[in-house]
Amino acid sequence: MIPIRLNDISLPAKEANFVVEYIKDFAPRRAAEASGYAPDTGYHLLDKPGVSAAIDHIIHQRLEANQIDADWLLTEMVDNHMIARQQGNISASNTALSMVGKHKRVDAFAADKIKVSTDADVIDRLAAARKRLADSQQPEIDDTEDQPSFF
Repeated sequence: MIPIRLNDISLPAKEANFVVEYIKDFAPRRAAEASGYAPDTGYHLLDKPGVSAAIDHIIHQRLEANQIDADWLLTEMVDNHMIARQQGNISASNTALSMVGKHKRVDAFAADKIKVSTDADVIDRLAAARKRLADSQQPEIDDTEDQPSFF
């Protein structure tokens, strides 16, 4: 079997064919079958360092050739929001807005941080809970003795 070279990556022809097939639709089972492997082999091939490096290399080349970067992605998400909004598709509009909000350049949800309680906060909360518990265990005064009961 003659190895195929992709830059510094050398793959057997069958594995190289798997990479080419996988890049078409990112379906490992279909790519494995098309390359002469058993369908379940596709997932195992993805774990091979040479195969995953070849896939990463091809994807990186495609991204560079198409000038796809964070700015492009942000612009596309904003466009998708506007189109969905104009068409009255609120769900798609909200999905696009959510993605824009999570984008690293927008970071609209940065304020949604988890509040970390200090020891003093915990002690105050425990004291308040103990007070509520003590108050709930005191007998209540029943001032409805003269009123008829319906239960």
